[in-house]
Amino acid sequence: MPNKARKEVERDKLLIRKLMDVDNLKPDVIIHQLQITPRTFSRYLKRIQKEDVKLHEQQNKDSVRYREAKFHKTLEDGYLIAKKISEDRDVSPRDRLEAIKVMATCQAQMAKLSKYGLTFQPALPDQKVMAIEARESTV
Repeated sequence: MPNKARKEVERDKLLIRKLMDVDNLKPDVIIHQLQITPRTFSRYLKRIQKEDVKLHEQQNKDSVRYREAKFHKTLEDGYLIAKKISEDRDVSPRDRLEAIKVMATCQAQMAKLSKYGLTFQPALPDQKVMAIEARESTV
């Protein structure tokens, strides 16, 4: 039996995807309707799954890049606001010093972001806060 043209294979894959996802038909019904062998159905199904995985990976990469860029922009904005505060002579020395600390933190976070990318570390509760909450819950 000769090989099918690519267009026919793509048409069959789209049809299988529709019959499975939209019409919710079982594989044996699809095989009967399309008059293909179970082996061919299996090959098409594997191709469909590979395409889905590639699409998901690409969407995930795009989403991560967007979040990373947005986070970087937020850090830059925080740095610039803190810089304005630190340079303002009308602001108290304590607030100016605090703004300098924020600037340093933003710079460190931007460096970490460019080196490691987005990483998630859950904020663990401070031990003192946990001790206070434990005491309050027993009272």
